[in-house]
Amino acid sequence: MHRRYIRVAKFACVILVVIGCTSEPDVPARHVVLVSLDALGAKHVGAYGHGVDTTPQLDAIAAEGAVFESVYTQQLWTLTSHLTMMTGLAPRAHGAGQQQPARPGVLTLAQHLRSHGFATGAFVGSGGYMAGRFGLGRGFETYVTRNSSRSLDNTQAFAWLRAQAQRSRQDPDHRFFLFLHYYDVHSDANTLVPYDSPDPERFMPEGIRWRHPGGTLVLAGLRGRTTEEDLQALEALYDASVFFVDDRGIGEIARVLEEEGLAGETLLLVTSDHGDELFEHGSFSHMQPYDEGAHVPLVVRGPGVPAGLRIPALAGLVDLMPTIMSLVGFSPPMNIQGRDLSPLLRGGPPVREAVFVDGMMTNLANYRSAAIVQDGDERLAWLGRIDVSQGESSVEFEHQPPAELYDLIADPEQKRDLAAERSDRADELERRILDWYRDSEGFAAGLGTTEKQPMLSDSEREALRALGYGN
Repeated sequence: MHRRYIRVAKFACVILVVIGCTSEPDVPARHVVLVSLDALGAKHVGAYGHGVDTTPQLDAIAAEGAVFESVYTQQLWTLTSHLTMMTGLAPRAHGAGQQQPARPGVLTLAQHLRSHGFATGAFVGSGGYMAGRFGLGRGFETYVTRNSSRSLDNTQAFAWLRAQAQRSRQDPDHRFFLFLHYYDVHSDANTLVPYDSPDPERFMPEGIRWRHPGGTLVLAGLRGRTTEEDLQALEALYDASVFFVDDRGIGEIARVLEEEGLAGETLLLVTSDHGDELFEHGSFSHMQPYDEGAHVPLVVRGPGVPAGLRIPALAGLVDLMPTIMSLVGFSPPMNIQGRDLSPLLRGGPPVREAVFVDGMMTNLANYRSAAIVQDGDERLAWLGRIDVSQGESSVEFEHQPPAELYDLIADPEQKRDLAAERSDRADELERRILDWYRDSEGFAAGLGTTEKQPMLSDSEREALRALGYGN
């Protein structure tokens, strides 16, 4: 690292300590690369215990950095989940939806970093929910939506990255933030198999094959009648897609960072907006907040990140923005719901004891939300329907029975519902998730409102249909 940059970074840390923020590393990361692998559940990543070699590239990065073992999305939907990770706000707080952008007062990670002098660039898959006008484009000087829903064309992104590397070599004060989003794990509609990849048979068990030609929508007809062969074949197809994006996405990113001399001074984060259910609980895709859909990976490598560290503490994607701000040497904003996870990298205590998943997604008639709570050695997951209505003076939230309750330590696959025999704990978690909704509504009150408007073009709707969305 350049001597001049070290002096600047240390001076910044001194200032931050003086004003009372002591969580920053001695020499913060110079650059940030944030990668989101859409629809990748933690249970399919080698670093999280998956028994299939789906993610050798990501596992190698994990060995050089830290694995946050217990990170949960705040909504199982591409648009709102990405805005949560970029803003440190829950979905009801930032307010983005199918026909409206984030509230006007919502500030993104890119806006914060750009205000500190970072060059900012984003290269995302073309499904309409990643359109910059929803709020994701705020703060990015360059925001490129790739021409197809499949997004493993790195040409433009790596050209931008190499240009930033050149500027960094010429100017020791130059810093950049790159956001990369890939749809290639996501299911497909216009294909012969629901999860398509160049080598869909890669992990197919001997004697097993997928017997239902068609894309995502063919899965709807399999509810309640999947065979063991169907389940094995579907998981193999999904794993093949994971391997493809790991090899061609993560592997290539790591290679370019190394080639350009950026690896040692760049904070590299790999995560996902949500996982996918493969009929573990009777459904498919990402419509239910069970662990397979709600539990996502977060692997972090870079300055201030100890190699080989595993962090079991509970966290949410809502915590990503303040954590990145801290690791690059700046105080996170105060008016957000996310929490800085960087103290966990230095052995600090857990920063939160609960995370929440908002199930109130567009076009879902029977949504459920989830509360995941850590209490000593016990980790519980509550699932239930929350209804929202407009009262005389405020928005009101109410749970509609029944609820489900699971012990994630004894029953990680969430097969045994404990709600009846542990009704006191179920009631407690119900109160906590209702408080979270009310808290989010309180944050929303200060961020302004936006009117609904038609947000998707015909081409964007077609790109979404290619990903299996029925809109």
